[in-house]
Amino acid sequence: MKESTLATKIMIAVLCLGVAVYLVVYFIRGWDEQLATTYAYTYSQDIGVEAAGILVRQETILPGGGGSYVDQILDEGEKASAGQPVALLYSDPSALTTRQTIHALSAEIEQLEYALSSGTQNADAARLDGQVISSIVALRSLAAGGDLTHLEDSALTLRTMVFKRDYTYGDTAAADQLNLLIQDRRTQLADLERSLGQVSQTVHAPQSGVFSATVDGWEGVVSPGMLDTLTAEELSDLLTQRREVDRSAVGKLITGSTWYFACLLPGTDTGLQSGRAYNLAFSGDYYGQIRMTLDRVVLSGEQTLAVFSCRSHLSDTTLLRVQTVDVLTQQLEGIRIPRKALRVVTDDVTREDGTTAQVNRYGVFTVVRSQAEWQEVEVLYTDDAYYLVRPVDQESATRLRAGDEVILNSSGIYNGKVVR
Repeated sequence: MKESTLATKIMIAVLCLGVAVYLVVYFIRGWDEQLATTYAYTYSQDIGVEAAGILVRQETILPGGGGSYVDQILDEGEKASAGQPVALLYSDPSALTTRQTIHALSAEIEQLEYALSSGTQNADAARLDGQVISSIVALRSLAAGGDLTHLEDSALTLRTMVFKRDYTYGDTAAADQLNLLIQDRRTQLADLERSLGQVSQTVHAPQSGVFSATVDGWEGVVSPGMLDTLTAEELSDLLTQRREVDRSAVGKLITGSTWYFACLLPGTDTGLQSGRAYNLAFSGDYYGQIRMTLDRVVLSGEQTLAVFSCRSHLSDTTLLRVQTVDVLTQQLEGIRIPRKALRVVTDDVTREDGTTAQVNRYGVFTVVRSQAEWQEVEVLYTDDAYYLVRPVDQESATRLRAGDEVILNSSGIYNGKVVR
């Protein structure tokens, strides 16, 4: 009986010891921070200054009739030659519906003529299948992005492709029926155009230029001729104004090939040099950077007046007027690392006069084979989520490179430590 009791006690002691060992190992592993790494990569950072300004163009307003219904013939930003029709004015609102019917009939006639003249059915069918799919994808992209500018044209294109495809797979031997159908549609089209001509008036372009359907009231108020003498105070006053829009206008023509952007930058130490080209980052109705030449820069009080010019992207910027942009003055190239990866080492340095000063050195730990290796870097740019750095010694064979695996752990890492 005593032997049984002793054995039981021994077993219980062994079991308790095993549980204690397990708990100790568990807590030690919990305290041991797991290795966290990521990869560094090359990154380009644009440095600039925000500027508020206004687009200046040579513009001519296209007058219309008060109370008329307008149908734009040209698209926004489309080039127009002198004498070319740009818009139609209707005195009857039902004429707009007639105009839409004319568009649909013209497309249907074109579809029927295609079906009649189609000779190589197999090749055409395969090609049209691809065009139908492309039209569907384009229409879906416009709808998903909320871009309704060309939605009507895209829908008409899809309808045309489907119509052609149906005739390609159908009985194209019935040429007589197609001819009769085409003749009937042409008769309807002629009657509609005749009735439309009685209630419509055509607006022609007085000279060549780029058409815009938007009139914002700044036409004639700002012009390229005023930029040579424009002051920062005058521009500041212009930017606070609100203009009345001419409701009777059907649009405008931008007649000059060069457009300008006059803006105000905070401070007078901008580093801008007249005659140089800079990238301006726009947003709003146009997203992207435009390369523009700085024609004039004037320091005034606590701000700088800058006038930029450009001979491209005119059709892309017809909807822009008062804008806030970023004038990019510098582009930094370096290696991007997360903020957690950067380490700071403070060294005591003895000066020539014998005094001691503290100097900070920056670096990262990278994984080289199975060990942590210190790489000293210079910080070029600081962001809320990352640093842009470059190696201090750019000739060193062991310098930090794009693609290196950097360590994110904040403690317990030292040069030469085996991490794997």
